[in-house]
Amino acid sequence: MTDPKNRPEDEMNEAIEVRVAKRDEVRQVAASLATAFYDDPVISFAYPSDTTRLRRLEVFFATQARALWKQREIHIADDSSSAAIWARPGEWKMSTLGLLRGIVPATLRTRPKLAALRGYLGTDRLHPDEPHWYLEALGTVPAQQGKGLGAQVLAPVLRQCDEEGVPVWTWSSNENNLAFYHRQGFEVLDKLEFAPGGPPIFPIRRDPRPLEL
Repeated sequence: MTDPKNRPEDEMNEAIEVRVAKRDEVRQVAASLATAFYDDPVISFAYPSDTTRLRRLEVFFATQARALWKQREIHIADDSSSAAIWARPGEWKMSTLGLLRGIVPATLRTRPKLAALRGYLGTDRLHPDEPHWYLEALGTVPAQQGKGLGAQVLAPVLRQCDEEGVPVWTWSSNENNLAFYHRQGFEVLDKLEFAPGGPPIFPIRRDPRPLEL
C-alpha cells in the first residue's frame, strides 16, 4: 500500500536525513501516514466517512506499528514528514500473535468496511515465493510532496536490496503512483480488484539492480 500523491516531479531535490524511526516516534509517524493516505482510493473505500477517516487512520497505523515493531523497519525523514514501513525477508507474513496484537485491535478500534478488511488480508496471497523485502507503506505529508522525499526514504533499503540481490514487492493503491515507482525500478505485475465494489490495486516488483562501480 503506497502514498497516492507522489507526483512526476518527485525526484531528489535537496538531500534530507533518512534514519530508522524510534519506538517513541510511532505517534508522529502514524499521523504523517494518516495525512498522506487520507485521499487514497483503498483507504477511502475502507473508511468512507470524511469526518472520521483521519483519526481512524492514525489509530490504525499506530496500533499496527506498535504490535509489529520487532518485525518491521520504519525509515523516516528526520522530521517524520515522509515514512516507509518495511518488512524484512521472511517477516512480512503476520503470525497469529501479530494478527491478535495488530490487525484485530486496529480493526476493532477503527471499524473499516468488512470487504476492505478481507481485501487487505487477501493481498497476502499475492506475495512472491522467494525471499523479498515488502514495502508495507510509503507516505509523505501533502505539504512536502513533490520534493523527492519518497525516493530518498526508499533509497537505503533499495540500495541494500541491490547489494544483497534481493527483490522488493508491494502493491500500489493508486494508478497515479505507478510512474513514481517505475522511476525507482519497479514494474507493474497486474491490475486486480481490491474487493467487490472497491478500487483496483497494482502489485509491483523491483528486481535488484547491478551495483555501480
